[in-house]
Amino acid sequence: MIHLRHIRYRYPHTGWVLKGVDFSVKDCDYLFIGGANGSGKSTLAYLFNGLIPHYFGGTLQGTVTIDDRNTLEHKVFELFSHVGLVLQNADAQLFNSTVEDEIAFGLESLGLSSAEIDNRIQEISRTLRLDDLLGRFPATLSGGEKRLVAIASVLCLNPSVLLLDEPYGDLDWEAVERVRQALLKVNRSGKTVIVIEQRMGNFLHDTSRCLILEQGKLLHEGGPQSAREVLLNAHLLPQYSTGRNRSPGKEPLLIAQDLSYRIKEKEILKGVSLELREGETLALIGRNGSGKTTLLKHFNGLLRPTSGRVTLRGKTIQGKATSELATQVGLSFQNPNDQFFKYRVKDEVMAGPRILRKIQEDWLQEIWQIFDLHALLERSPYRLSEGEKKRVSLASILATRPKLLVLDEPTSGQDGRFREALATLMAELKNRGFTIVIATHDLDFAQATADRWIVLHDGRVLADGAPEDLWGEERLLQLGALPPPDEHFISK
Repeated sequence: MIHLRHIRYRYPHTGWVLKGVDFSVKDCDYLFIGGANGSGKSTLAYLFNGLIPHYFGGTLQGTVTIDDRNTLEHKVFELFSHVGLVLQNADAQLFNSTVEDEIAFGLESLGLSSAEIDNRIQEISRTLRLDDLLGRFPATLSGGEKRLVAIASVLCLNPSVLLLDEPYGDLDWEAVERVRQALLKVNRSGKTVIVIEQRMGNFLHDTSRCLILEQGKLLHEGGPQSAREVLLNAHLLPQYSTGRNRSPGKEPLLIAQDLSYRIKEKEILKGVSLELREGETLALIGRNGSGKTTLLKHFNGLLRPTSGRVTLRGKTIQGKATSELATQVGLSFQNPNDQFFKYRVKDEVMAGPRILRKIQEDWLQEIWQIFDLHALLERSPYRLSEGEKKRVSLASILATRPKLLVLDEPTSGQDGRFREALATLMAELKNRGFTIVIATHDLDFAQATADRWIVLHDGRVLADGAPEDLWGEERLLQLGALPPPDEHFISK
């Protein structure tokens, strides 16, 4: 049993994040915790295993007890076997030289025999289909693959309480179903499962109880059906109006010709060719590890192809520095932590305009408003929630007003309100003449915003066309390159 009583908490130098939270978690519960970005969900997660207050410090009022242990009186390592936490930022959880070592690390700390460790690694690898990744260096994995490894490293520990913060973020539809079935199996085996999530889909109906936070307080507590209604009414599940416009005849802005890219023996891109027209919005769709992020990094010169070339406005980008290309191509990273280098949000967003000498006060005021940053401007970007970090990273790229805006998983970790606002913003940016490329597993968002989809599979372009033409194409379904239209991981 877990009890939270009269919980109020604030991080050092901030206001109250949790403002009087009371609830209990019973043995064998399957609990969903939802809410807007910045509502206190991840902060709540840190309470369950003592990271608050022992790691984050700050001011904690009230009591948290786990199996009759007061977390104030027990260190994090003493709670390790009771509560297993998968962090929202998978990169923060991975630090070993191979995926196999990553999974083995926690098992070794429990003092298990070599035979038992090998058995558990093999079992979790079969469950989550990680066999091909075991020898890989975690830093070379895609964002979704990293998340699967982080989940595996905690799941194999068999804790009595399994707590996952945004486990479905960055995962493709097939990996989502793998994780969903694994969590159901864990819960049915008699374990308590707690999931914090923005992507709902069918998994919400697996849960036994739902909590929804709003501004640090409990907004709702009840079953899955009533929770869905509350989420819809609060626009925490997005309700899009399409901003797509498939008008033909645009001039080519960027052309990739027969791009191939290899890291050692691993060939990631295999002869990729595509054409991006001015003023359109293009979505790159594909499974985890299909090459989407690698392809995006060729557009602004962060990666250079093993063979092939990229031309921008008819001129090759080969030999041009990334800093030179930044005036025309803005790339927002999948993991916003990789993008930050300033200690204030305001300085982070203004860094690009200052360097490029493109400061426009009216535009910056729009940026603060669009991304709801006024209350965050003096905060450190490193101390924000992952959803807030994503907003800052998007704002910092858009602030430079590049002609080509490249967004890697822009809706990852974002609540429905922001996803709706971002879809509206993208439609407005297109009207202003921006060209936009997104890489995403959020197919609802891609359908609402993109004129055209390019489907990548195993480093190759399989299809290029309008969403309604590709979704349901038999060849793509058979290869698993797209899910059936009525079975994808929807947010409705």
